Amino acid sequence: MNRYIFAAALAAAAISGCSERGPEEVPGTGQELPVKLITKGTDSGINDVRGYRFHDGILQEICIPQRTSGDIRTFSLSSREGTLYILANAGELEGLGDMTPGKTPLAGFLETGSSVESMTSSGITMSGRTDISSATGQPSDVEMTRSVARLDLVVREKGVKVLSARITGLSDRGFVNTREKPGNPEGASVSEFVKDFRQAPAEYTRETLTYMAEQTGSVTAEVTAEFGGGRHVHRAELPREIARNTVYTLDIYGKGAEISSQAFSEDWEEGGSTGSWPVIKGLVDTENSVLSEGSSVSQGRDTVYVSYLGSSLELAVLAAPGARVETDGTADGVSVRVSPSSRTGLEQAAIVHVDSGLRLPGKAEERINVDIYEEDIHSGRIVLIFKSNPVLLEGKLTLDGSGTCDFDRYIDGELGTVTVPSGRTLRLEFGEGEDPWMQALETGRAGTDGESRTYRITGGWKPNDPKADGRIQEGRIVISGPDGSGQESYTIRRRNWGLPVVKIGQTWWCKYNLRGNVKEFNDQITCNIDPAADDKVAEMLASETESVLLELMGDQYQGGNPDGLPLRHDGSAFYHEGMKASAQNFGTVDPESMAPDGYRIPDYEDYAFFSASDNYNIGGTGTRTFRNTSGEELTVTVTERQVDFLWNRYGTIAFYDFEYEGSHWVLYGLGHQWSTAAGDIARMNLLLATHSGNGNSWNMEGYAMSDRPGQNWMKFTAHNSTKTRTIRCVKTPVEYIY
Repeated sequence: MNRYIFAAALAAAAISGCSERGPEEVPGTGQELPVKLITKGTDSGINDVRGYRFHDGILQEICIPQRTSGDIRTFSLSSREGTLYILANAGELEGLGDMTPGKTPLAGFLETGSSVESMTSSGITMSGRTDISSATGQPSDVEMTRSVARLDLVVREKGVKVLSARITGLSDRGFVNTREKPGNPEGASVSEFVKDFRQAPAEYTRETLTYMAEQTGSVTAEVTAEFGGGRHVHRAELPREIARNTVYTLDIYGKGAEISSQAFSEDWEEGGSTGSWPVIKGLVDTENSVLSEGSSVSQGRDTVYVSYLGSSLELAVLAAPGARVETDGTADGVSVRVSPSSRTGLEQAAIVHVDSGLRLPGKAEERINVDIYEEDIHSGRIVLIFKSNPVLLEGKLTLDGSGTCDFDRYIDGELGTVTVPSGRTLRLEFGEGEDPWMQALETGRAGTDGESRTYRITGGWKPNDPKADGRIQEGRIVISGPDGSGQESYTIRRRNWGLPVVKIGQTWWCKYNLRGNVKEFNDQITCNIDPAADDKVAEMLASETESVLLELMGDQYQGGNPDGLPLRHDGSAFYHEGMKASAQNFGTVDPESMAPDGYRIPDYEDYAFFSASDNYNIGGTGTRTFRNTSGEELTVTVTERQVDFLWNRYGTIAFYDFEYEGSHWVLYGLGHQWSTAAGDIARMNLLLATHSGNGNSWNMEGYAMSDRPGQNWMKFTAHNSTKTRTIRCVKTPVEYIY
């Protein structure tokens, strides 16, 4: 209904020029405003024009101009106040028939949306505007902007035949007028475009696929093409913001036995016309060019594929006499310069020098254009395609701009996987004096002709490494051909840290309690400063000075707080500084979150190895033998010592030296504090941080011989999370030990 009413309004306006009060009322002759509509490039034909004068944010009148000469239209206005918004080729648009002078706000006009079909059915809809109050009587230039974008298909090489193209994610509606940022109008839905070329494959051509609304969102192009004797399906992502008045180009290139597709955008006003690809007036003189290994020139000699391995090229460019050669664009790690040539005729116009460094894995393919100009007219183009590196790094292996993965912390286990293409192999290299701390294992192959290979990279661990002092460990992943050619190298670094350990059964136990921040190796007793051999720890603890002994005893901890709670004395009683009334449950927190990297809180089974049951008395001072819960025989020696800490009597403490198959592990520590009140410390009850899955913890409920002779109980019982714990770590499982 609105379209018919609007048609009547246009008929009335064609007689008089403008309507101020609606379709049924016609004003007298007004003030004339001549304008020159500026359009450039293709799709610039204008079939109909109308103007919408707004003042103070309200539509005042709708005008149809008279064509006086050429591109000049003259509007007859009732006033020279406000702004004139001009629409061209908008006769088929929905919604404009609702525009009512005196009522329609400017915001509503600017939010008008229409279908892509209606904005392209009678020519391409365009919009422009001019400030009426600044008009001088001479024609004002109004630059017209297309309301849609265009998507072109460009097949740049002979032998590549496009059979079909499918575009998904397209919005079926767009805004008619120019906006600050692309967006989708209300009511827009997602559609797709499909074009079948099988009856006449697109080959070495440029043609328009479709028009697109200005929009935001994911738009994907899928192209099926034949090349090199095979059929290929390639996909390319268009920019997430599709802008009006812009040509997006889907470039199809041939590369050996495959094709590649890329989407680029350019100003419509500078874009090439649709139809056959223009005659190339700039070519690569292959006979007089110098190419590096792995680089190549297309059959059409207008595209150069530069190897992802560092390349140095000299390209002789053929063009007409007097042609000018310039480069357009940049690529990471690439230097391009042009030097003139003295040859004449359709000969070398210039030499293009290209120096390209190694392109890192994960870096997208990039291009630089070599443009040829004849008398300032763009007459040809050679495209330099800098190929992406086919090596795939996954997992924790992430390279910086220099090709280095620096973890800057201790890490072991699987670092990631590296997949190398056909004809390439991988090895690890280490500097002189460096341990082989990484391992590469081939885990799979893919393909039928010279398979790609996948390698699993793992970081190893060296027990009690005296060099594990926080120094940087470095290794290199080296990828090359079987003969070592085409080498690419990536550096992997970590901090080499380690805690002194002893192997009891299948578990590597730390020899000393944690102190300070649980994640800071600098706070701990590390391998390079281990004060005692495994079988001498108990002897050392029994004989060290009390000030040193207190340092060795470690701190107390509460779940979720990585900072240690050191022993303090307030003049009347001992307490652990920093203790809170509530804490997280050690039984359920991540066991690796409360330990240095590569270590964890022990679980039930770990501590059960040192007990015959969940409530077992290992006896008093002296040495005895028992069988644990697994039937393994252990020997335990209990030693007592009276100590003063912080110049105050602390009392009796004990050390429990467990021996299994010649290896010694000593349990010791400060008693736990059960409340925040000073003095509430169970001096000989060592409550051990245990990842039990519940509220239970292992503890050594010890008693002095003078108090309860012959009683030291290894128990697994319930304890609230407020109580402090001693943390003794175990090494997390590691598959590669060097």
